[in-house]
Amino acid sequence: MVLETLFGSRARLRLLKFLFRNYPNGYTVSEITKHLQEDRNIVKKEVENFIQIGLLVRGSKAGKKIIEQ
Repeated sequence: MVLETLFGSRARLRLLKFLFRNYPNGYTVSEITKHLQEDRNIVKKEVENFIQIGLLVRGSKAGKKIIEQ
């Protein structure tokens, strides 16, 4: 797929689509992993990359660590 090549991986592309379709909701890494049906370590790595470039930020809700846009 052309978009996978452009964005570097299938997981990264699926994560971006998920985040933009569900804006402005916050999710835990576990919730994202369950929805995308991807490996937790891959999702966690991509989330960390997005945090580093400022696309996502860490937050908390009801005592859970969440990822917000």
